Amino acid sequence: MTDDQGFLHEVYSAFGGIAAFAQHHLAEHRLRQERLALLRDSIEQVVDASEPRIRLVGNYAEKLLDAVEIGQRHCDGILRRLPPALTLGGRAWAMDPRVNAFFATTDSLRATLDLDPQVRVFFKESGQAECFALLLMVKRETETFGAALESGLLVRDVRQIRVSFSEHQFFFLVASESELRKELRRRMLVFLASRALERINELRERRGTLEEQRRQLQAQLRALRGHAQGLRPLLSATDTDERRLATLEQRLSQAESEVIVARKQLGTLDDYLEQVRQVLGHPETYLQLHPLTLRLNRLGVKLDPDSPEPGETITLIELASLDEQRIGALVRFTRDELPPAEAA
Repeated sequence: MTDDQGFLHEVYSAFGGIAAFAQHHLAEHRLRQERLALLRDSIEQVVDASEPRIRLVGNYAEKLLDAVEIGQRHCDGILRRLPPALTLGGRAWAMDPRVNAFFATTDSLRATLDLDPQVRVFFKESGQAECFALLLMVKRETETFGAALESGLLVRDVRQIRVSFSEHQFFFLVASESELRKELRRRMLVFLASRALERINELRERRGTLEEQRRQLQAQLRALRGHAQGLRPLLSATDTDERRLATLEQRLSQAESEVIVARKQLGTLDDYLEQVRQVLGHPETYLQLHPLTLRLNRLGVKLDPDSPEPGETITLIELASLDEQRIGALVRFTRDELPPAEAA
């Protein structure tokens, strides 16, 4: 190969590498645009529920894309782990240990349905015979004493843990399970966005608190310095004032540093967008699903796995967010489960 041919080969190779790089970059850009189009509605829901002003940030949707995709994937994972809708009703209370655990009696089950205004409105306005909803409850464990079987003998005054469920609430009432899961998918993403808004508000409040602390320290320092220029040195020990002055100056310096940090966290709309990105990009911090397995008897007493007493093992779903926990279940029930006066 001549020198000219070698040079041409190097030129062609260089152009080939540039072309390959350009094609790869173009393919990545097209893929990102496809993802953006797919998640556009979700991104807008997140912005509406958190801080609408971040729409003023250039390319805000593209900057939120990865975080919203992570958040949506987390919500989809939770949805996949939710069991099929549980039937609520008198027969189910007698047959299904989960329904039996959730409600003390069939009357309390029907009263819960009847007293929820959303249930009555749904059946009246939709004309549907069956309703699907998300049921959330608070689980409580109370220590009691009662009779239990030990080594085949009935023993009294045995320490027991009674499990009960209260504060039943129905959410997102719809006509089918597929609609319910679709609505939950949207609502969970909006919930994460609302946590981002809470985070932004917390930062705002902290900044305001720090600025107020700084103003108070400045006022105390001015007053102390003013006293030092008047008659105060003649009436009190100067060493005490000097130590107090040094302490105030140190506290003020620290307060000013903290104010600077707090202002930087929400200094621009890009900072607000970053707060939303942080929450949506780490959804497991703000929304978790934990399966809980319990063995209970018909009275709601917790049993050991190897207890000889008759009982049923049930698996519950606990939904948790920060310091809040609720037992959740997808449920279904018919109009006929309402008392006759409310069934019309």
